[in-house]
Amino acid sequence: MPLTEEQKQRKNEKAKENRLKKKMEKAQSELVELEATKLPEPDIIENIEDPDEVQKRKMEIAEKRRKTLEIARSKRVTPTQIRKNNEEEMMRIKAEKEQEMMAKEQEMIKMKEENEKLKAIAEEKQKVKIVKKYVSTPIPIPMKKKKSPRAQPVQPPTVQPPTTEYLVQQTYAEQLQERMRQAMLNKVMASTFGS
Repeated sequence: MPLTEEQKQRKNEKAKENRLKKKMEKAQSELVELEATKLPEPDIIENIEDPDEVQKRKMEIAEKRRKTLEIARSKRVTPTQIRKNNEEEMMRIKAEKEQEMMAKEQEMIKMKEENEKLKAIAEEKQKVKIVKKYVSTPIPIPMKKKKSPRAQPVQPPTVQPPTTEYLVQQTYAEQLQERMRQAMLNKVMASTFGS
């Protein structure tokens, strides 16, 4: 015989109850097992603090935070300050480079002057060589010596200033050569021992 709607509903409800009872029994048995294996709970120690100490600690923490915020604010750099610092750094670097360039230029000028002096000295030497090449050395004229009956001891010649006769005998080329040699010596002395 077919079941009516009401009978179907009762049957479903009983099946639900049976399922719930089985689940409850199963959960109950698991709970009993857990209770048996459960460790004893430690006694809870209540941390009783003095309200003044709590307030004092909160104030200290707040003061520390305030100080760190002040430090952080003082260290903070604005973008305009960063830009200004960068511009100052660039100006300093440019000034250093300009000073280096000026020093190099001065060094180059000194080197050029020294080269010109050396060239002038070399030219003077070359002129002296040329003059020496074309000027013949004077041939000394031998003079007759008088023989004396007694031999006189030979004394070393003393250096005396040139006599007028010697100067007259000197040729123009020798005089020019002597002047050039003296001028070169003066230049070398001046460059060596100061201006």
